[in-house]
Amino acid sequence: MSRLERPDWDPLINLVGLELVRWFMWMGQVELVDDTVVHAYKHAATRSYLHIGEDGRLFAFSSPDVYLEIERADAIEAAFREWEQLIPEPDAAALHALAELRRQVAT
Repeated sequence: MSRLERPDWDPLINLVGLELVRWFMWMGQVELVDDTVVHAYKHAATRSYLHIGEDGRLFAFSSPDVYLEIERADAIEAAFREWEQLIPEPDAAALHALAELRRQVAT
């Protein structure tokens, strides 16, 4: 992981949109052996991560040196799992945006 002075929010915005991006913290980035830069974003309530490549691919962190490419739907479900039962709980706008994101992923 490397730390930059300013986070790069574009990969997350491209994935979840502006309404949901506010629920995440940018945690840093890593460069994979194929030169893909992957940004790590941590959800404020679920504490789960989205690992998003600058090329839009999604990854699961497997071990300190291993990132496995995963499907969009799997990444979304893992990041938002059980959010409705956690604190801070989502507001109405976030719930609407999440429902829409899940619909998009399902199609």
